[in-house]
Formats: sequence, structure tokens, C-alpha cells
Amino acid sequence: MARERTAREPGPGAMLNLACDSFRVMVSLADFREIYEYNWQLLRDYCAALTRLPKDELVKNREATYESMKNIFFHILGVHDGWLNVSAQGASADSKVYDVDDFDAITSMDVLGAYMEKVIAKERAFLGKLKDADLERPVQPSWKKRPHPLRDALMQVTFEQAHHTGELIALFWQQDIEPPEMTWIDVRLLMKGDAGPS
Repeated sequence: MARERTAREPGPGAMLNLACDSFRVMVSLADFREIYEYNWQLLRDYCAALTRLPKDELVKNREATYESMKNIFFHILGVHDGWLNVSAQGASADSKVYDVDDFDAITSMDVLGAYMEKVIAKERAFLGKLKDADLERPVQPSWKKRPHPLRDALMQVTFEQAHHTGELIALFWQQDIEPPEMTWIDVRLLMKGDAGPS
């Protein structure tokens, strides 16, 4: 039999609201800057690993979300550019690449590597200018029906990158290729020049 709560005890819903409010307060702009340094390192590491693949393996239809490993990576870059550059700042880091309708039209990792560096540079400059209060400002992507706080856009990009990076990891493993490191702790140690072990 469940114990009855007294009038002074918060219910489970109140505790959840407190937890969500605490999370919102805890993730500062400084935290997002650290998270994005990690995100950008992963982009560079996975771009380098994809560049080393034979072209036929890179563009092979693997029945994944965007078919080929190249196209999955292209999508990750488009998520970054679409949310944080086009929607949050009003312009793509490279509209000639962003506006491509057919992912297969881009056949070179060199093109995607150059695009990635432009996306990272534009995001880094943007995050460098923001203040914590800016995290609540609305961002209206063309593919959404309503605006969402910049804080949520930053999290959306991070989570979507993580999901598709997981997909790339599985596709590397299917080829018996060890993918680049992706764990938060180890990547951050490597960024500081510490090869571990963690």
C-alpha cells in the first residue's frame, strides 16, 4: 500500500519540474562552448576517417538513414549549418553546398571537409559573441512550425550529431574498421594532448 503524502511534500510532478528547472540553469553558455569544442573535434576526426575510405566504400548505399557514409556526414553538417547558421544567424556558412538538393551531387570529401571548416568557423564566432541571456532567444527554422529557444537548437544539433555519429560507428564496424574515439572523456583528454588511458 502506498504511503500518503503530507500537504507539505512535493509530488513527483513537482520534483520533475524542479529537476528540469535545475537543468536549464545548469547548462550555461560556457558549458555549450565546451560541448561544441567536443562536437567540432568529432566532426574533424570523422571527416578524416571518412576521407581515408576507398571512394566506393564511402559512397556505397548501406541502407542507412542517408544511404552512404558520405551522405550521413553531409547531413550532420547540414544540421549544424541549418540550425545554427541559417536559422540562428540568417545565412549558411557556404550556401552553394548547403543548398544542394541531392546529397549525391557532392562526390568529394574534400568539398565536405572545406564546408565543415566553414561551418565550424561560423559557429565558433557565433558562440563567442553570445551571452547567457541569448540562449532563450527564439530560433525559427524553415522546417519547423514555430520558433524554439537557441538553447534547444544547440542541444538538438548536439543530439542529432550523436545519433548519426553512432550510425557511422556501426558502419565502420561492419567493415572491420575501428572508428575514431567518440567518448566525451577520452576525446576531451586527447584535445588536451593526453592520450590516456582514461
